[in-house]
Amino acid sequence: MNLTPALTEVLRGGRAEFNRRFAVGLQRYNGIDPAAFSELLTGPVDHIVGAVAKVDNGAVPALADALFDLSLALLGQRWIGTGGRAPAVLAGWELIADKAPGLLAQQPQSLLTAIANALVHWSSFGGGEYWLRTLATLAPRARSVDELLRAGQVAAWRHGLAHYRDSALERARQLDPELLALALTVPPADWKDEMLTRMARNRWYRPDKPPQAAPRVMLRVGAFVGYGGRFAEPPLVGSIDGELLLHSAGQRYSLHADVFGANVQAHSDGKLAPAHELPPGWRIEGSELLSPEKRFPFAEHGAITSSAVTIDTLVLTHAWSHGATVVALL
Repeated sequence: MNLTPALTEVLRGGRAEFNRRFAVGLQRYNGIDPAAFSELLTGPVDHIVGAVAKVDNGAVPALADALFDLSLALLGQRWIGTGGRAPAVLAGWELIADKAPGLLAQQPQSLLTAIANALVHWSSFGGGEYWLRTLATLAPRARSVDELLRAGQVAAWRHGLAHYRDSALERARQLDPELLALALTVPPADWKDEMLTRMARNRWYRPDKPPQAAPRVMLRVGAFVGYGGRFAEPPLVGSIDGELLLHSAGQRYSLHADVFGANVQAHSDGKLAPAHELPPGWRIEGSELLSPEKRFPFAEHGAITSSAVTIDTLVLTHAWSHGATVVALL
């Protein structure tokens, strides 16, 4: 196999140790294909090492060690390789090597692990293609690995991982304004510090779009298990201590939603009493929701079966739908 001189030197010098690690990997992860691992070494791993060697050849041994072990583990767990569940991990590693080789040279193990963990997580939420595009913009501008990871979490929130909202807002306060604007896909010239304050106060405000009048239907969240969703039967909505929850087939789920997206996370087992809460002056008539100013028809989803409300959000469930409707009140 034809490898870059930097990787060839490391593998040759540590041949016995690398062979030992590979043998351990074969025992630990049943079914690793040696040919597939060889393809990883001659393809993505070689590319990454070559990119970093151009800026810091002294970082290559630690980088090669990290890539060898992580690639072996991820291949054995079937996250990468043919039919892997998170194939974007390799694209993420190569992106960092191309866009921020200096940062990768500084902390190869922690940065490679963080990118892999992020893209394994993204594999449950559409793969992270748009997040990677934003990361490509952030990586060359970040001054440290920590700064890049903070900006990356803000970008993940921006691209739909609503359960990161609170932690992403905290990370956002620690970022340089230009990097923060880029993480939120706002042109840096248009960024104003007051935008972050508004985002924290109003989950339905987004700085890159003109304001929209409320109330308005924002999105639907959830789907039938047969289509990749979580719900075996149409859910009902309720709340515990102010937290919005969805209940379906004996399982409770936390509902996370804001202007960038929505998702559900497993909460706990047990029944949840369905709520029938509405803002003052609102009412339900069969499949229609009526506010003092507006009518929302949901005939295609059937009768509204439950509703729960917070200061800024109304959630509805429907008799014929495995998804819930999220309405912005601000």
